[in-house]
Amino acid sequence: MNFQEFIIDPKDAKRILIGASGKLGPMDFAQGLVAIIAGSLLLNLVSLVPGIGPLVGFLGGLVLAFAWVCIFSKRFHDAGQSGWMTIAAIVAVIVISVVISLLLTPVFGGVSVTNMSSMQSMSFGLVIKNMITSVLANAAVGYYMFKLKPALI
Repeated sequence: MNFQEFIIDPKDAKRILIGASGKLGPMDFAQGLVAIIAGSLLLNLVSLVPGIGPLVGFLGGLVLAFAWVCIFSKRFHDAGQSGWMTIAAIVAVIVISVVISLLLTPVFGGVSVTNMSSMQSMSFGLVIKNMITSVLANAAVGYYMFKLKPALI
């Protein structure tokens, strides 16, 4: 496989990333997931900008979450399963993220719940930890989804 195969074509972006109905083959799913992860990495960096950064990161995160649910739902449809199985994928990503975050906290540090000023400002270490966690959790669940066999319907 060539790296270029995983880059989404702009003319296919709307078909792949928007709408939860229809089916999505493995390569289209992989292209959508790579685009969402790249957007997530960019939003993590934007969140470092004082003032408007966290707001842009939050709103962009909502858009990416919608696209994420859409591609997973379509991929489940392609495998002959209900799109509601996306909830199981969400739970899997959350569990994997928590485990990875717990493992990375000693390396990058964490946010103290008792110190509100540390919660209000995103440090570079926390952003890097979030980026690594996001990539690894989505890659693990995405690999499973990529390998799902299409339904024989």
